[in-house]
Amino acid sequence: MQFGVINRALKGEKVCGDAYFIKEFEDKILISVIDGLGHGADAGVAAETALECIQKNYWRSLTEIIKGCHEEMKGTRGAAIGIALIDLNRSTLRYAGVGNIEVRVRSRTRIRPISTNGIIGYNLRKVREEGFPYTAGDTIIIYSDGISGKFDLNLYPPEFLSQHPQKIAERIATEFSRERDDHTIVVAR
Repeated sequence: MQFGVINRALKGEKVCGDAYFIKEFEDKILISVIDGLGHGADAGVAAETALECIQKNYWRSLTEIIKGCHEEMKGTRGAAIGIALIDLNRSTLRYAGVGNIEVRVRSRTRIRPISTNGIIGYNLRKVREEGFPYTAGDTIIIYSDGISGKFDLNLYPPEFLSQHPQKIAERIATEFSRERDDHTIVVAR
């Protein structure tokens, strides 16, 4: 797979409160976007704690990873986390997310993963892990709330998604990033 990533701190901050993780293993790809609450150093601590937990447990189920992050993050500011797992052998996409992490998928079939409400490390009510069909060539975009919710793939011509994922990530971040927050976007195809 090819990836494109933009991960930027709020202008004027030295630490980004967002993080991301991409891991390819056993014909699977795990992609996670983490948004520590707020911005600055405390948000960065929360995001880094979640990142370390995901790095150590990437091979577990998405539900187990999120529950593990919740336990590890108690005492931090908390975070929103979205995790996608693409299984190339089974042609599946699994997703679990808590908080305001958004996912857009361009595929032949309708795929609309949704994160549940809550804050990991503070008030995790439930984890909903969803499964979808995956076809090679599908474009998966996962982003923090530093990218406006007005972002819509239908705003772009079809050839837009044929570009390298880095160019896609850069354009979306340029057009839809919010000035008052950290922002992270991961594009995979």
